[in-house]
Amino acid sequence: ILSKGFDSLWMDETEPDLPPNGSYLSVGPGTRYFNIYPLVHTSAMYDGFRRDVKHRALILSRDAYLGSQRNGTMVWSSDIYPTWDAFRRQIPTGLDFTASGMAYWTNDVGGWQYLSLVHHPAHAPLLDPSDARENVGGYDDYPELYARWFEYGTFLPIMRTHGSRKYNEVWSYGKQAEPILEKYLKLRYQLMPYIYSLGYKTYQTGAPFMRALFMDFPNDPKIADLRDEYMFGPAFLVAPVTEQGATSREIYLPAGTDWYNYWTSERVHGGQTIKVDAPVDILPLFVRAGSVVPLGSAIESTSQAQKIEHVRVYPGADGEFTIYSDDGNTYGYEKGDFKTTRLHWDDAAQTLTHEGASAWTEPDSQILERVTR
Repeated sequence: ILSKGFDSLWMDETEPDLPPNGSYLSVGPGTRYFNIYPLVHTSAMYDGFRRDVKHRALILSRDAYLGSQRNGTMVWSSDIYPTWDAFRRQIPTGLDFTASGMAYWTNDVGGWQYLSLVHHPAHAPLLDPSDARENVGGYDDYPELYARWFEYGTFLPIMRTHGSRKYNEVWSYGKQAEPILEKYLKLRYQLMPYIYSLGYKTYQTGAPFMRALFMDFPNDPKIADLRDEYMFGPAFLVAPVTEQGATSREIYLPAGTDWYNYWTSERVHGGQTIKVDAPVDILPLFVRAGSVVPLGSAIESTSQAQKIEHVRVYPGADGEFTIYSDDGNTYGYEKGDFKTTRLHWDDAAQTLTHEGASAWTEPDSQILERVTR
């Protein structure tokens, strides 16, 4: 397959399609080896990648076992239903998965299964489905569901949309949905220097960059059971809207730091629950004070060169971030072929300094964005 020019593999069934009790695999009884099958299966494929091709292995796998992360795998939540309940369940499922040490988790944005022929929601849809009927049929609130799911998908380790719809382009869900999807697609690309650098940190430490709040705030007892908010790297607190028709939601902001509303730049003290406006085009998103976030120039594909357009700083505490870059394709990084730029924000002096490789050529004054409110 790889010799035909394909870059990666989608392994849609990395588990034996047999009940373990009574089955017998080549390595031994199913009751003993069934659970580790995804590990040895993806290991074999990864070994073939390393032997036969020069670019990095990338395997989309339906199943995993501890250790699968070293095989270039990303794992998704299988053939989920296109419902609000299935969407809601993705958040804690993903956090449970990444807490096990496997960082690259994803799901089918919008759900994979076929849409209901008719679905009339309890509340009036926030997006008009009338010009998307060829795609969504009688599922009146599906453009709204898809938009909310797409917003959440922007802050997943792997953003991917897939499913059994007739069309799946951003313009396929109606004229009201299209600008929302475009907005978040552009935001994802803008955040690519931040996201790629988080991948480098995971490579160094093994720690996931999508994680439950207890991993960042272990001393705050109020976050122990929060399953619908999470951190995306050290900067972003993400709180998706998962209720149909909702235009606001409550969010708990962990104690010990101030937080900035990403959209309004309003600064709020942590350790409290607040209610935030969340019209259909707004994903509730907060940034921790002291965060240093590199932002990239506008691109349409990661195959295009992207420069650092801004470094956005959220004052209120000292902060650090390391920008990482390499060729994005080969294993040269294993031999030291990469660049890092270490950024430091001194909150008392209100200055940003950097050391290491040059990440931009413009004067620092043109790159630095300091958030104020």
